[in-house]
Order: sequence, then C-alpha cells, then structure tokens
Amino acid sequence: MIERMPDWPAAMTGEMALAYTGVAEAQLREWECRGTVRFCMRGPRGAAIAARSSLFAIHMFAVFIA
Repeated sequence: MIERMPDWPAAMTGEMALAYTGVAEAQLREWECRGTVRFCMRGPRGAAIAARSSLFAIHMFAVFIA
C-alpha cells in the first residue's frame, strides 16, 4: 500500500495513518494508548494528526513481523 503513494505528508489523520502503516485500527489505537504514536489536535476543526516520523517506525515494525 505504501508504494502507491511515495510522497506521504509529514502529518496524517487516523485514516491516512492506517493506510500508511497497514495495521488494523485496533492496533493503531493500542499504540496510541501506549504512547508509541501520538495524535495531536491541529487545524481550525481540531483534526487529530500524527507525525509521519512516528508512524514510519511502527510501519517498519509491522512490515518486519509480517
């Protein structure tokens, strides 16, 4: 999936984070609860976004264990 969009944005919404990492929503929530991934409220509507750099590490981990 990541190959389809080589230029991912620096910050992503939850939906984009799921596409980027390729993990299940429950797994992403678990990592958020543990503090592995942190979503911050940004923008005029308070969208929750996560930094690509934090998602990259878990993406590589998910690929490695798959």
